[in-house]
This record gives sequence, C-alpha cells and structure tokens, in this order.
Amino acid sequence: MMVASLPLRSALMSFLAVAMIAISPDSLSALGPSEIVGAWVMSVDSRLSPESVDVEIDHQPDVWKVTLRSGAGAVTTNRVNLEEDVLRIRYGVKPLEVRVELTVLGKTMSGSVVTGEGDTLRRQSITAHRVPVTDASPAPKQLVESKKTVVQAREFFGAWELSLRRVNAESTRAIRLGMVVTESDEDLIVGHSGFEMKGPQKRVDQVQSTPDGLRWILDGGMFGLLNVDLVSEGEKLRAKVSGSDQEAFLVGTAIRKPKASDVGVDREQLIQKPGAQLVGIIGGEARVVEVDGDRIIIQQREVVSRMFNDDPLLVLFEWFRLPEKSRLIAAESNTAWSVNGATIQSWDIQNAETPSALGSCKLPGNPPEIVHRSGKLVFAANWNGHADTQQFHVIDVSDPSSPRLLASHSTPKGLSNYDIAVAGSTIYLANAGGLRIADATSPQTLVTRSNFVGRGRWVRGVDVVGATAYIATSMHGGASWLQIIDASDPMAPVQTGVYRSTGGAQDVSVSGDLAVLADRAAGIVVLDVSEPQNVRRVGYYQTKGRANGVDIFGELAFVAVDDDKGARALQVIRYTEKVEGTE
Repeated sequence: MMVASLPLRSALMSFLAVAMIAISPDSLSALGPSEIVGAWVMSVDSRLSPESVDVEIDHQPDVWKVTLRSGAGAVTTNRVNLEEDVLRIRYGVKPLEVRVELTVLGKTMSGSVVTGEGDTLRRQSITAHRVPVTDASPAPKQLVESKKTVVQAREFFGAWELSLRRVNAESTRAIRLGMVVTESDEDLIVGHSGFEMKGPQKRVDQVQSTPDGLRWILDGGMFGLLNVDLVSEGEKLRAKVSGSDQEAFLVGTAIRKPKASDVGVDREQLIQKPGAQLVGIIGGEARVVEVDGDRIIIQQREVVSRMFNDDPLLVLFEWFRLPEKSRLIAAESNTAWSVNGATIQSWDIQNAETPSALGSCKLPGNPPEIVHRSGKLVFAANWNGHADTQQFHVIDVSDPSSPRLLASHSTPKGLSNYDIAVAGSTIYLANAGGLRIADATSPQTLVTRSNFVGRGRWVRGVDVVGATAYIATSMHGGASWLQIIDASDPMAPVQTGVYRSTGGAQDVSVSGDLAVLADRAAGIVVLDVSEPQNVRRVGYYQTKGRANGVDIFGELAFVAVDDDKGARALQVIRYTEKVEGTE
C-alpha cells in the first residue's frame, strides 16, 4: 500500500477539517442555548404594552426557563423552543395564549407577539436587545449633581403666594396661585395649588437650577405645556410663565407665606412618592365591562376582548363583536347580554364575528345608563335627573332566549343615578341624593331600607366589600370625599371613616386594605383603609385627563380617563409598589 507523503497528508487533513466545518450546525446559522441565555430588554410596538419588558433566559440540560417581567406583571414559563436562530416562547392557556417568536441576530432580536387563531389572529412587532453591562460608578456623581442643585435653590425653599397678570391685558385682576419649593430624597421638587389656592395640587419633579433662578415645565391643561421661571428679588420672587413659543403671557411676583397650607398645598402629600406607575393605555373608547376572576372583560366600540391577570405584555385577546351601539353588560361561556337604547338583548357568541340574537326585553321609560349584572339578574337605572320617569329595573336573564322584566321601581325624580353595587340580596344605588340601600330578596317588591347622605349628597360611585360600602362623593365647589359606611344594619348605616380629596371624587374600587379613588382632576389616589377611622393616602398618579372611573384587576387599576375633547381611554396603572414575579 502506498503511503501519502507528509505534505499531501497535511493538505488532506486540512481539506477534511474545512469540509467538517462546512457541514457543522453552526455553519447553518444554528444557535446554541448558551448564546441567548441572560438578560434582555424587549419592547412591543403597541401603545397598550409597557415601554419595556425585562426578559431573563435560563437553560439547564434539556430544561428552559424564561421570565418576562414588567410593571404590569410577570410570568415564568418553560414552554420554550429554539430552532436554528428562532426562539419561540409560549405562556397562558388557550384561548388566552401568547406566542412570542424572535429571530436572534447577535445582540438583538426581532419578531412578533402572536395571539388568537383564524379571524382573531393578531401580530404585534417586537424587538429586543441584550442588557448592556454598565459601570455603576457614575451614580455617586449624579448624587453630587443633585445635591448641588438643591443647595443652589435653598433661597427659593418655602411657601409662596404668586400674583400673576396677563401680559398686555386690559384687566388688572390678578390670578392667585400657591407654590411650595422643597426637596424630597435630595431631589428638588415644586408643588402648585390650583388657581385661587383651590383644586388639586400638582407636583413637578424636573426642576432646573439656572444662573438666574429656577425653571420647570408645568402642564397648563388647555394652555398646553408652560415654562415657569423664577428669579429672586430680595424678599420677593419675580415670576414669568411662557408658552411653548417662549412668549411670556403671565408675569408677576411671589411673596413668602409661613406654611404650605396657607397656599393650598399639602406638604406631606407633596413630598410623598407616587407609589404608582402608568404601564399602558387602551384606546378606542375602551371601558371595563366586568372583572371575572383572573380575567378582565373590556369593550372597545363593537369589539369585546379579554385580558388575563399578571400578563407582562398586557395583551388583549379579541373575543367577539357586537352590533354597533350595543353596550355589553356581561358575558360568560357562549352567552352575552347587552343594552341598546331601552332594550336588553341576549346573544349567542359561539360565532365570534357574527353573534346571533337569542332574546330581548324592552324596558319602559328612558334608556338606562347604569346597568349591572349579579348572577341571573340584571339591574338597570336611568341617569338623566331631568327625566319625567326616573326608574330602577330588575330583569331576569336566567333564560337567554327569553329575558324578562320582573319589576320597575320609581326613584326620586330629579336625582341622577350614577352607580350600582350589589352584595347578596342588598342593592346599593349611588345617586345625587345619597346612597340608597334596598333589599332585593323579592325583586318584584324592592324595599328601600335607608338613604345615607353623609357629607356629600352627590354619591358618584360605590364599591361594597361584605357589609362595608365605600362611596365617592363630590359636590359643586370642589368639596369631595371617600366615605366608608358600615351597612351591617341596612336600616341605620353609619359612617366609620372619611378622607377628603381635592380633585372631585367620581368612583372607587377596593381590594384588600387598599381603595383606589378616581379623583377627576387629581387623577387617582390610593388609600389605606385598613383602619377606617384613620384613612391614609399611600400613593397617587396624576392621570393625563380627568379620572372618572376605576376598576381594580389584581395589582392594576384600569382608570377611565376623559380628555378635553371628550375622548375616553383606559389608563392601566400599577397602584401598588412593584412586586417580584411568581414562579
């Protein structure tokens, strides 16, 4: 046998080595788990989803574990698959299942979030990048810069009453505004009262220390974003308020006052951390229909969707569609109930695109505005306080093919109805005359037990836990409260706790020891109600727009917010401090 020479053998080995590399998995763009394990940050192309989602990828022999975490919640799953350069992650349970598909490109990934099947299939674009390894050394420098800003602003610290006048305006009437300059956790902050020292106060965190004084940006509502400049002039301050075009339209002076309360600012609330964060926004005239266990049902015009608890991506799963102008009351299994005008309608929703009508019930009088389901009964009430007939209806929907009106009960004419809560056989009707408590043991003969008036006659919203009613009350002139009512004796309800709010209380939702108050101009206020005689504010969030309704779903508050043009959206707010995800 011939033996190859050394140079020829060496060349042959090199050729074989190149050939082996050419057919190796790596050369086919295949990735190993070790190349993607670690921390990533993902963003979803959706206004609803949080701005960023932390993704932690771990792999042990034949076992994957991926955790997605955001301000909205957290989920851990081992339903993970890596094929060549595509990573697939699944979580949830059908029909509420999320599929994340990502193509790995070195230190970045891109792909889609996929939900639904067939006609309800939806794709949203996503991108992800590795968490950069940063040097923590700049932090002390930032702290020094913050301290420097606070030191430079010391002469501005305290409570001030501003007297402002329009530039080039004929009227000489001054606009009074309260202001407090202070620090919180070594950061410079400013608190404003409303005009004439009334209304909800606003907190400004981004305050600049300039060579001439202080500057910050203030949300001026209908005037847009405003630049506020302060310059020290001995015992007074000179103030200038400019629009986005930098043209000044308000100028004036500020004089020092002894304490924050003199200028309509609560200093304790001012220095309090919000303790809440916005994690997403649901548009499309969205409204919460009901919270059903670990799922929440949301309607956006004709589209009805569901979301499950603790989903870090806040994915909406389209469920079915209703005819235009139908307002969903409730849905379960294959049946839904809605109201359109003065008609209660039941639907077979097995065909999600085209639900079929099962039965209907026409209500007397004006169309109801407040509708609430409890078990097999639907309660409906008029809202318009000027209606000729102000009625409260009870409808039996136990047979979807034949919903029937059991009874219609008169309520006081001229007193608008705002909200309904039901606990067992007791009905709580919030209206402009107080909180009406009624016994519905026999719906045909509803018996009014009492009418609680308390501090404010206009009860806008009510939530009930056991025999305790939490009511949001507000009146013209800015007075508003959360009141806690012991209704264990429905004939003689007693107030056990109260909290005065500043924005105009509209609605309340309670979970455990916390109550979330939709406080109109002041956004939401989070209250510790574990001791009714000592209700404490423990958090807040200043919504963009007026907070008029709230529903709690797990760790999130879904807040109905109306803007200046009347458009409604749901702002999704984590109202408690962020907690670690579950395994």
